[in-house]
Amino acid sequence: MLEVLRPGLQTTVQDAGRRALALGVPGGGAADPVALRLANALVGNPAGAAGLEVTLTGPTLRFHADALIALCGAPFRAALEGQPFPLGWAVPVPAGATLEVGTAARGLRAVLALRGGLNVPEVLGSRATDLRAGFGGLEGRPLQRGDRLGWSELPRVTPRRAFLSPTLHTPTGPVLTLRVLSTPEATPALLAALTERPFGVSAQADRMGVRLAGEVPAEHDPARVSLPNVPGAVQLPPDGRPILLLPDAGTHGGYPTPLVVAAVDRPALGQLRPGDQVRFQPVTLEAAHAALRARERTLRGVEAALRQWYKEG
Repeated sequence: MLEVLRPGLQTTVQDAGRRALALGVPGGGAADPVALRLANALVGNPAGAAGLEVTLTGPTLRFHADALIALCGAPFRAALEGQPFPLGWAVPVPAGATLEVGTAARGLRAVLALRGGLNVPEVLGSRATDLRAGFGGLEGRPLQRGDRLGWSELPRVTPRRAFLSPTLHTPTGPVLTLRVLSTPEATPALLAALTERPFGVSAQADRMGVRLAGEVPAEHDPARVSLPNVPGAVQLPPDGRPILLLPDAGTHGGYPTPLVVAAVDRPALGQLRPGDQVRFQPVTLEAAHAALRARERTLRGVEAALRQWYKEG
């Protein structure tokens, strides 16, 4: 097991999230799912295995058994027994060692994967922590000092130091361009107001959503009915300050949604930190699909290569 000596700002257990639910429960899961997949691939796990999502300032962890771990996502400073710990590498950790994850130079989140995956109870088909509802992960909350977490057994492998190119990681700020698709609620004037200038990321940001600084003309109909929400939706509340929805957002809402961030760029939403700037770039559905297919081919190629690498090792 591992022991939490210092919990960090907000460290939670996350996996690929909940799927195909009709209970009004958010899908949840890692805010940067690419980081989750890369970290799991590096240690030979299934793509959706549960790991630790660290936010801005990470935890200090003591390992009470030998482990193989990887950290992927935003470029956090980290040290294993006082020595620099590299991002995007699979690193063997001996029993008794301490890992300190510091702060991120840019971006907001990273995922720490352990070979075998964290072993916490499944709730509604996932081990992901839902902070608002208070279930999943470890008692539905961020880690606290003194917590202990175990991981599942996988066949032991020779501790080889696999690594990935930094270009595979989700882009981080301070300036990001997000590809978006317009919805029927995007009038020409509203589309122009949202896409012709950058928006700042405000301090109102969590796993539910990110509120942007800067106003656009917003018409609000009090009689408007609630409609389904999806991660990546760009909502426009009455104050005209757009909200980008993240994995823990509610499943329905009543604000107009003129834009939706293309699936290929949704992992970048999990890396937005206060002070960053974002621009919305309209694309066609065909272009969005092509970009997503290209990224998926790359990720699946990486996963397949690492599976074979471990098999041969």
